[in-house]
Amino acid sequence: MHEIKLPQLGQSVEEAEITQWLKKEGDAVEQGEPIFTIQTDKAEIEAESTASGILRKILIPEEVEVPVLTVVALVGEADEALPDLSQYAVDGAEAPVAEAAPAATPEPIVEAPVAAAEAPAPADASVASGSMSPRARATAQRLHVDPAHLSASGPEGRIIEEDVLAHDAKRGSVRSTPTARRVAREQGIDITTVAPGQSGRVAKDDVVAAATSAPAAAAPAQSAPAAQPLTGSVVPLTPMRRIIAERMVESKFGAPHFYITVDVDMKASVAFRSALPNFKPSFNDLVMRATTRAIQAFPMVNAKWLGDAIEMRDTINLGFAVAMEAGLIVPVVKGIQNKSLQDINKECKALAEKARTGKLVPDDYAGSTFTVSNLGAFGVDSFTAIINQPDSAILAIGQIKEQAVVIDGGIQVRPMMKLTLSSDHRVIDGAVAAQFMGHLKTLLETADF
Repeated sequence: MHEIKLPQLGQSVEEAEITQWLKKEGDAVEQGEPIFTIQTDKAEIEAESTASGILRKILIPEEVEVPVLTVVALVGEADEALPDLSQYAVDGAEAPVAEAAPAATPEPIVEAPVAAAEAPAPADASVASGSMSPRARATAQRLHVDPAHLSASGPEGRIIEEDVLAHDAKRGSVRSTPTARRVAREQGIDITTVAPGQSGRVAKDDVVAAATSAPAAAAPAQSAPAAQPLTGSVVPLTPMRRIIAERMVESKFGAPHFYITVDVDMKASVAFRSALPNFKPSFNDLVMRATTRAIQAFPMVNAKWLGDAIEMRDTINLGFAVAMEAGLIVPVVKGIQNKSLQDINKECKALAEKARTGKLVPDDYAGSTFTVSNLGAFGVDSFTAIINQPDSAILAIGQIKEQAVVIDGGIQVRPMMKLTLSSDHRVIDGAVAAQFMGHLKTLLETADF
């Protein structure tokens, strides 16, 4: 009998939770085949089976946080006797028993093919602005449930909160990949109406196909976010959100932050980007390339506080913040000082896509020595960021915005951008930070990449 363990997820990850079992007891599994998904403090990733055989026993149910290397399942021959399961008891999870699957891990019910073909709800269950209780409407907003797919059980065909919760439970029973669930939310597609592929679970392509064939009127409005009701509810912390909170508090109150802001005239950088014949890097790529050059000139901003010494790093691993629904994650471009602008562009695109689709592995977001955070896409002019320890500095990037500026005694309109450096004063002196920012400004204003 082979033990399937929660994999080691990097030096900084001590525990994680299984968000979804992709196989059920009795299913055949192949070595290297995804068997469950894991939610760490940084990302949701798929874990592969380390053996081939029959999934004989699921020992750890979904949504239970356990230490890495915990035995979570047993794979063996169909007629192989199970060992004493009491040895696998884990705090926070019910002790496994040798009978059928424990109640905490019900067998997923694949209803998608039926749901995709089921008839529309009766007229008395249709949703109008007045046929849904306020509590049901708030719960539907919070759980991203489309009221059009709900059946009403309340008085006079009124949708109540129990209807929303029942539909959400049905949606949760559909076997689907993390990417499929994310895309379904983004596209406003109810995943219970999506037929799975040959694998028996709904994948990204199935959701995309359903979104493509859906009537245009069903697409969510993109013009402005809908007004959200004030529910007064308590939202449980995800592992990612909890660790983010702990680390930000530790960084903010453990490292003495100070801030320096400069205005950068991006005219030369804009022209440089437009003139490139073969590819178009993002402005974030340009800032990352220039930041790398500036760090090489002032390596102290790339250093690490050790408590009784300062470590001068021999490489630049530049992290860039990516916002996701569950929180913030920082993929890292390793050894960026040895990479061209085109290399940086390709790697950042690949890492950002992996982050958005839950495909990052621990090595993708470990080991940063300096971080950049860009909120320019959200229309933010400037902000101060909290240092992503063990880094000693983080660069906050605002939007590029046309402004009237005085140049050589005259007023001109230029594309201006604000950059703000947050520094750990234990490592970086004010003069060093100022010189670093001055050099970075010059590199961008002269398009010296």
